[in-house]
Amino acid sequence: MDDLAVPAEIVCVDCGGRCGLLSVPEPDWGFQPGDVVAYRCADCGDRWDLIVPDTETAG
Repeated sequence: MDDLAVPAEIVCVDCGGRCGLLSVPEPDWGFQPGDVVAYRCADCGDRWDLIVPDTETAG
C-alpha cells in the first residue's frame, strides 16, 4: 500500500479540528491493509484509531 493512501491529517468527528497522524509506517513497505493508524486532535485532544482499508477489495 502506498503511504499516500493514509492521510497526514483528518477532520475530528467530535469538534471539527485537525487530527495529525501519530503512527509511523514500516520503513520498508509503509502502511499495509489491516494496520491500525492513530490520530490525535490538536483542538480537543481526542484520539482516533482507524484501520487501513484493503483498497483492492473495497467497493
